[in-house]
Amino acid sequence: MVDGGWDGRGLPPVARKRIARAAADGVRTSLLPVNGAAGLEASGFEVVGEVLGTIVMQISWTGFGGCGFGYGYTPTGGFGYTSRTVTSSSRSRWAGYAPYVQALQHGRNTAVERMVLEAAALGADGVVGVRLTDERMDASKREFMALGTAVRSRGAQRPAQPFTTDLSGQDVAKLLTAGWVPAGVAFGISVAVRHDDWQTQRQAGVFAGNVEVSGYTELMTHVRADARREFGRMAAGFGGDSALLSSMSQHVWEYEAGENHRDHVAECIITGNAVARFHPGAAPLTKSLSILPLRSAR
Repeated sequence: MVDGGWDGRGLPPVARKRIARAAADGVRTSLLPVNGAAGLEASGFEVVGEVLGTIVMQISWTGFGGCGFGYGYTPTGGFGYTSRTVTSSSRSRWAGYAPYVQALQHGRNTAVERMVLEAAALGADGVVGVRLTDERMDASKREFMALGTAVRSRGAQRPAQPFTTDLSGQDVAKLLTAGWVPAGVAFGISVAVRHDDWQTQRQAGVFAGNVEVSGYTELMTHVRADARREFGRMAAGFGGDSALLSSMSQHVWEYEAGENHRDHVAECIITGNAVARFHPGAAPLTKSLSILPLRSAR
């Protein structure tokens, strides 16, 4: 505690009070619809309560360090001024927007960690139907929130820590029946920047006609590929055998770095689920969580 408040470690006071109320009156709140709750019940789970985690961050430094425009080898093999797309994960001095992406990752990860901490305090084995939100409070402050329904298996085995998934209760039940178990919510975030060189400006001009703007195609291709790599890396970190993509969002904006120097920036966020196989046979299962602790220890 700091100056009578919360220092950001452990459960916040409001969460501790919510857990105490649930223990005292036995009321278990849920965000699941009836069919989702029924599906989990049939799969051997019971609802223990809704859980959430949140963090408000000040994000004012993007770390922009360049757009990849400079003197070097051109795509045609010559030597001269050229443009290239630079992503936030690029290992170069032009890897702009890396601090911005790191801030987004930290906000999401912290919100999920606090939600899982509350689920663990309730004795849950997992959190289903997770919703991740990113709301702007003003020009530089953003709130990241993770919200879901904590569930507990009626079996005897327990995972090392609660799993997370944004799948619905019905989909989790189908996944378990097929021999797969959710391991964690994964996401990939990337921001890419590219200078509008003369060719891009010519192709995007009002008199260009119906032609491809190759610079913008390159920008969007690179940012999506980079976000997919980050998504796959996080899914693998959960020990997943596969990853199920739930959503992909893009946002593009124009940035004027100086007079007659215009760049375009693209942001891509991919969210989905890491899943692990725990039953290789073709026959459907009738009981859940038989091998869950072995594959969701992380």
